[in-house]
Amino acid sequence: MKAFIKQSGFFIIIMVLLGVVLVACHLKTNIQSDITLEPETEVIPTSTETPTPTVTNTPVPSATSTPTHSPTPSQTPSHTPEPTATEVLGWQPDPHMFWPKATFTWYDVWWGNDNLCDKRGENVYCEVEYRDYSGHCLVGMSCFDDCGPYYGVDTIKYGVGPYTFRGPCFKD
Repeated sequence: MKAFIKQSGFFIIIMVLLGVVLVACHLKTNIQSDITLEPETEVIPTSTETPTPTVTNTPVPSATSTPTHSPTPSQTPSHTPEPTATEVLGWQPDPHMFWPKATFTWYDVWWGNDNLCDKRGENVYCEVEYRDYSGHCLVGMSCFDDCGPYYGVDTIKYGVGPYTFRGPCFKD
């Protein structure tokens, strides 16, 4: 019995909604019928001439020359820039520190940025690499201490092209 009541209640709701929709449509049609429509416009023929198509000269494709292959320009050897010694008054490598046996300027030297470390300068060790770029000896050196990166020299940044490893650029 409960199922029948639920089904009949559902049926009643559907019927009410359908009735509301029908009433709304009827009202809408009545509202539209109250609007006066303008009479249709009559099309009156005129004596205007219709343009006729004319013949147009269309260009005809002509033979063009085929582009020829030009050789690719060969690469010219590039010049390896060398560090220029710019003297800064008063700057000299600290004689109590290890420096590579190569030519470098103070622009090629980098410093660690932890100067507040109490153990700065203790247990220093360095790694040095010398490279020969077509007869130009360049160096990369990094030194570390108990605080981490301490200082170094980098002239390898000027090197271009292939290189070979070598020993120090000059002797004492």
